[in-house]
Amino acid sequence: MRNMQAILFDAPGAPDVLYMGTCSMPDPKPDELLVHVSATALNRADTMQRRGQYPPPPGASTILGLEISGTVVARGSACTGWSIGDPVMGLLAGGGYAEYAVLHHRLAMPMPTGLHIVEAAAIPEVFLTAYQALFLLGELKKQQRVLVHAGASGVGTAAIQLAVHAGATVFVTASASKHVICRTLGAERAVDYRAEDFLACILESTEDRGVDVIIDCVGGPYFGRNVRALAMDGALVLLAMLGGSRVPDVDLRAL
Repeated sequence: MRNMQAILFDAPGAPDVLYMGTCSMPDPKPDELLVHVSATALNRADTMQRRGQYPPPPGASTILGLEISGTVVARGSACTGWSIGDPVMGLLAGGGYAEYAVLHHRLAMPMPTGLHIVEAAAIPEVFLTAYQALFLLGELKKQQRVLVHAGASGVGTAAIQLAVHAGATVFVTASASKHVICRTLGAERAVDYRAEDFLACILESTEDRGVDVIIDCVGGPYFGRNVRALAMDGALVLLAMLGGSRVPDVDLRAL
């Protein structure tokens, strides 16, 4: 069994628990590709796992890293549509912070022409999450309005671009220092959540109509205002509960 370099940690903690070490190279199962990793990306889940707050799924690699780009160097017997040497990017359950990683062939994507291999590593996790939230769950359509909380985050910046491309009007919440990047990506209005009430801003900007879709990662503290910011038949998609999971007082008449 061959060894490879990987970014490892022996006990949960701050970033300084990470170190470059060696471990066994993974063997691809029949439905997996073995990828020589060119780049990986940093996600919040990685930082939570490093702190011991987000264990990997059963059977998944304990090495951090949920998305990669690289080159196919081996393939399992059940993998179709891929050849040795193909550039690839894809979504992992873990293992991206290493020289080599195994990737289920149905979670592997061809690298688009013109996309740099380092850029490609930042696509799978955030863009698939944003796409699912906006279109599969939120059913966002052309000329609708969407509010994206944490608009300058990875999923937030992906959601802005996807929604604008689909012909929607985008509002975001973000700290003031990040408003420029959100507007550059296409957001029509950026709300400083530290100094402004996003509900008041949304109602003012939409002439009290509200938005058709809200993508939220804050949870409990935003729930009441989110509901009031929704238009009739609007959709609230919860991606996380970073602000807490409990809502102490809910007025069901708003629903």
